[in-house]
Amino acid sequence: MHNNNTPRKRCFWEPAESLLKQPGVLATTVGYTGAPPNKPPPSYDTVCFGNDYVEAVRVVYDDTILDYTTLLDKFFEVQKPGLSRQYASIVFVDDNDEEQEVNKWKTTAIKTKVKRQSDNLPYELVEIEPTSSFYRAEEYHQRYWEKQRLRAGLAVLLVAGASGAYDDFGGGVIGNFELGGLAFDTICNAVFLVGAGWMILERLVVRDVRELKSGDMILEL
Repeated sequence: MHNNNTPRKRCFWEPAESLLKQPGVLATTVGYTGAPPNKPPPSYDTVCFGNDYVEAVRVVYDDTILDYTTLLDKFFEVQKPGLSRQYASIVFVDDNDEEQEVNKWKTTAIKTKVKRQSDNLPYELVEIEPTSSFYRAEEYHQRYWEKQRLRAGLAVLLVAGASGAYDDFGGGVIGNFELGGLAFDTICNAVFLVGAGWMILERLVVRDVRELKSGDMILEL
């Protein structure tokens, strides 16, 4: 059976990737949630400069492989809460059963005085709120670090090409290569600049936030 859960963790890029490595987690999506129902759909900028929405990760998991308590443990391990509403530590629950389970998990940890091993983060920081509208964040936020690692690798290769590092490869074939009258190093430099410009433009103009209904992520699997 596939289940949805929406824990909240500061800076949703890395936690979404970490949760996806947990056996039983089928998919993660980063987005914005937690605002009152009368609030307009968010964007990254309005979340950053507002006090209503929080950055969150919606998780689809197989409960025949991963139980809810273990998922909560993983959430607590990878979260990075901050002081503002945007970075609050919150578990959003769908019903009374989930709320009771999260309360039991939290209360047990507090009674036994358990804290996060890496930095002694207390379980008291975790809040519990009812599920509200969840908006999938802009596409450039999805699988962010996976994309950035690929981009960084390509950028290194392009910078090396622009500096002439490949000119002697293949007996000078690359150094003598031209396309449309442009030398190989010029092409590398142009591609690098276009890519860098697109990353900036993407952040400024992309506004593809959309509301995810219950079950939407399951249908996309």
